[in-house]
Amino acid sequence: MSKQDLTGDEGYQRFEEFLDEWSRRDFLRGMGAATAFTLFAAGGMELLAACGGGGGGGQQPSQAKKGGHVVEATIADLQYLNPVLYGDTASSTATSMIYDSLYMSDDKGNPAALLAKDLPKISSDQLTYTISLRDAKWTDGKPVIADDVKFTYELMFDPKYDKVNSPRRGDLVDYIQSVSVKDATTVVFQLKKAYSPFTTVHLQYGILPMHVWGSLSAEQINTTDLNGRPTVTNGPFQNAVWQKDQQVTFDKNPNYYRGAPNVDRYVIKVIKSSTDILNQLKTGETDVGPVDPAQGDAARTVDLITLHRFPGLLFLFYLYNLDPAKTPLFQQKEVRQALLYALDRQSMAKAIYFGFATVANTSMPPKSWAYNPDNKPVFNFDRKKAESMLDAAGWKKGPDGIRANGAGLKLKFEMITNAGNKVRENSLVNMQQQWRDIGVDATPKFVDFNKVLVPALRNTRDFQVLMVGFQWSTDPDQSQVWASRNSRAGGYNGMSYKNTQLDTIMDQATTTSDQKKRKDLYFKMQQILAEDQPAPILFFPDNLYGVNKRVVGFNAGPFANQYDGRRIWIKDLSVSDGK
Repeated sequence: MSKQDLTGDEGYQRFEEFLDEWSRRDFLRGMGAATAFTLFAAGGMELLAACGGGGGGGQQPSQAKKGGHVVEATIADLQYLNPVLYGDTASSTATSMIYDSLYMSDDKGNPAALLAKDLPKISSDQLTYTISLRDAKWTDGKPVIADDVKFTYELMFDPKYDKVNSPRRGDLVDYIQSVSVKDATTVVFQLKKAYSPFTTVHLQYGILPMHVWGSLSAEQINTTDLNGRPTVTNGPFQNAVWQKDQQVTFDKNPNYYRGAPNVDRYVIKVIKSSTDILNQLKTGETDVGPVDPAQGDAARTVDLITLHRFPGLLFLFYLYNLDPAKTPLFQQKEVRQALLYALDRQSMAKAIYFGFATVANTSMPPKSWAYNPDNKPVFNFDRKKAESMLDAAGWKKGPDGIRANGAGLKLKFEMITNAGNKVRENSLVNMQQQWRDIGVDATPKFVDFNKVLVPALRNTRDFQVLMVGFQWSTDPDQSQVWASRNSRAGGYNGMSYKNTQLDTIMDQATTTSDQKKRKDLYFKMQQILAEDQPAPILFFPDNLYGVNKRVVGFNAGPFANQYDGRRIWIKDLSVSDGK
């Protein structure tokens, strides 16, 4: 929904209804009508890393009722039903329902075995991981074997599959020397260098059946219909039917090797409005869904649902495009720093997140053992400092009030985020005004998530500033975003940020299992990123999820047991009414 859509009488009438609904929010009233309306008019909600839910109910799996269905809402449609290709949480969530991984992190962030029998046997030099597989079967009755594991990982690191558009290629090419088959139930990973969080970070991707996918070329892997309608899977659910922009439906896998799920059917439904999600939670049309922070208080009053709130590893950030061929505006770190100083993020957290967020002072989430609470520099709101920094960097205000450098290049750019995401749209509208106050002309543009935003981030890099949300792993390694190697097409380093000193520090931090040494190195990483600000992290939001009280065991939590992490608990989910 754009601002222009709400400029007439109908828009103001809807805005007045909004104020009535949220009249308890005293600070919103204090914002002033014009500012509040501007924020309201932007529309939208959260994703690439969306909100998660807390544990649901105390019923034990042995007592759980069998049968029934669950409908879960997502704010954006998925991109792939393929664990090798996806790079968004909607796809991650859906794919985890049908493809199991070797391991998954539990609710404390520790690795737990799924397709593997137990934790890997690791050689003394930390270069060889030997993994034994459980007796698991594909839905066509064939056994899951070591060749399947080898094939899946080769899609993500082997040169012969270089054209497979996997966001994990940059890291896996750097770490994996080979994957070999010792026998049908034993697979061996040989690393090029020690990487201490390998089990937590890279042994948790869903496994594909080689006997189905093995005949496809690299190009065909990217485009095959199997990415949307998989025929053979190994997870707790099967028979995925994906109706684009509507829903994806799964039936339980009665032969699942860990025991058949309790519910007969699971539906992930695309509902692109946060208001509609809450309305459907109220009516019971939807059982589970992310709750917009602006609607948190309203959700608490709904008798039908329980509101789960918990801190997590999710963050909201905006990326500067640092490729001078794309835009020359952000080459000076002083400019990047000044723009961050100009943002009153405490007020933004109140006005946009309704207090359900913490202002970030580092790239590391506060839940992490590697978080540095005293990281420097700290970018507290300081408009005068922002203006003086831009002046010193050669960006002076012109007659029109917009800053330009000595070559006449104006500090004028476009900011993109996904349309329909209220938090992100509101954030960009707010940033537009705050940057206008220091002579910067930044224009928000709201685009399609799957068709424009994700391709711009991962492949085309066709943006000047891009806002999105991510979620870190339970391990503090952040190289998937900051490492130079991940600036290649398909990677998450959409900024094209390259810092060799930082690369070295991040690599050193993963070659030791000594947590104190790792922590010291991650403190250095956080300081470098604070200085460089290639992609400022604005907030670490709380996760908010509405869960219908009939749903028992929806156990998403603060670590990696959300999204693809639901593999740990999804089979034990049940509905108390059996419907």
